[in-house]
Amino acid sequence: MKCAICGEFNEQDNFTCPECNRDNLCGSHYNFDFLICTECADKKAPVVAAPKKEAGAETKGGESAVEDEGPEKNPFYNRSVKCPVCNTPNDLRWFQGKTYSERNVDLDKHVGSYAWTEKSYEKYHPPFYYMWHCQNCHYTDAYMEFENPTKETYSNFRFLKEVFIDTYHDDERVEKIIDKLGENINYDKINYYQAIKLHFLAIFIQEMLEDPEEKDDFKLGRYYLRTGWLFRELNMKKDIDEKVKITLGKLIEYLKKGWPEVIANEKEALKKAIIHLNQAFTSSQAIKSVVAEIDLLLMIAGIHLKIEEKEQGLKLLNTVLARGQKTKQKLEERIKVADKADKPFPPEEMRKYDMQIKKMDALMSKARDTMSDLKSAKMKQEREKAKAIMKSLGERPPLEIRAVLIKKGISERLATDLTPEPKKKFLGLF
Repeated sequence: MKCAICGEFNEQDNFTCPECNRDNLCGSHYNFDFLICTECADKKAPVVAAPKKEAGAETKGGESAVEDEGPEKNPFYNRSVKCPVCNTPNDLRWFQGKTYSERNVDLDKHVGSYAWTEKSYEKYHPPFYYMWHCQNCHYTDAYMEFENPTKETYSNFRFLKEVFIDTYHDDERVEKIIDKLGENINYDKINYYQAIKLHFLAIFIQEMLEDPEEKDDFKLGRYYLRTGWLFRELNMKKDIDEKVKITLGKLIEYLKKGWPEVIANEKEALKKAIIHLNQAFTSSQAIKSVVAEIDLLLMIAGIHLKIEEKEQGLKLLNTVLARGQKTKQKLEERIKVADKADKPFPPEEMRKYDMQIKKMDALMSKARDTMSDLKSAKMKQEREKAKAIMKSLGERPPLEIRAVLIKKGISERLATDLTPEPKKKFLGLF
């Protein structure tokens, strides 16, 4: 029953990975970029951990182990990767496998904290390294797609490459924005300012495609969402140098002159993410199964809730439950048909159905828990409001207080509970 990654078991949020078929993995280990577990996602990433070598020793393909460099370890493997646009080699990095696991995952998939295998690794922040960047032409994309952007048949990279090259060289406005965002990127000294610049750059490049049918809405939605996470962390952390925030503000003001649509805060980023992820839900070939569709709907619901759009969030949570239940029933029917069939279904197909049902149960359970939490929070808020009103009314008769509470929007049930009528004495003797 325990999670094969962290050895724990999260009864409220677990899933089966469609790649490795392991059951009961904690929801915090779900990689929504690949829609599989984090360990399988690491294997798909272009940088794969290799056996430890001494500092400076090269590995196959130009990859070098830097774990033992100097007295202090670090979690990276470096690799020389050719830019898919200009073919310039770039020294890039990603984390070795199993160096960290995600904890405290929020409604919109934001990771609240990381558990590291080495205490010295805690100073690194994985989202800073998500984007890979070419120092020559400034092309920027997510690490898992930078090295081989056309590995998926639905990739829009061929269109994007042509537009990027032509527009960058012919449009002075575009050239200024790309050069500004691409200057002084240093992964050794990366911080929130540089990380947000890289996300801006990746988004700007993707937005260069004007034809809606050529845009990758799933990618754009994820990039806007991740940028929103960075803004959130920047505002939450008190130890961030105020100069970083001031410099970022000046950058955004500069960008607005040539890119009026540039996002300036978390809420703007999340609103953009909702637009593109909704479009991806209806048209993206990256969403390959009903389970993935429902998972995406749950994430969009979480984004709505993060920006206090509770009505839209609750509506999507209800959709998750309705679609999830309908899909689960269809899968169970297929299993029943298979059990009664003269020729048994292949074991792998049966296992696939079972995995999908388990994932569906986990998604619906998360939706129900979220709705329950929202209901409890609403009731608590309403009760606090009612008590404040009652305090301002002083010693008035219960029925009069109740009428005021109801008039001010407190539910009749709560108003009645808070203003019980005095019990009548039996025959006036007690």
